[in-house]
Amino acid sequence: MSIDVNKKLEELMQAGLEAYEILVEEIKRPLDEELQDDKRRNAMKAKKECFLDAKEILSSIKKIENQVNGEDEDEVEEEKSFTAGFVEKFAKK
Repeated sequence: MSIDVNKKLEELMQAGLEAYEILVEEIKRPLDEELQDDKRRNAMKAKKECFLDAKEILSSIKKIENQVNGEDEDEVEEEKSFTAGFVEKFAKK
C-alpha cells in the first residue's frame, strides 16, 4: 500500500485553512455588551487565543506548502521567541 504524501499534505493544508476560517469568524464576532467584567475578560482572552492559533495555523500551512513545493525549510523565516533588550545587551554573561 503506497501513500501519496503530497496529497495527504494538501488535504492537511485544506483542513488547516478551514480551521483558520472558523477561528477568524470567532475573532470577528462582537462581544456581548452586557457581559460581566470577568466574563468579558475571559471572552477577550479567548479571542486572543483564537488569533494566536490562527496565526500558528497559517505559519504551519506555509511550511507544509514549502515542503510540497520542494523549497528549503531554512528559507522560512522563524519567529524568535525572545530578543535581547537594552539591559540584556549589557548584562554579564
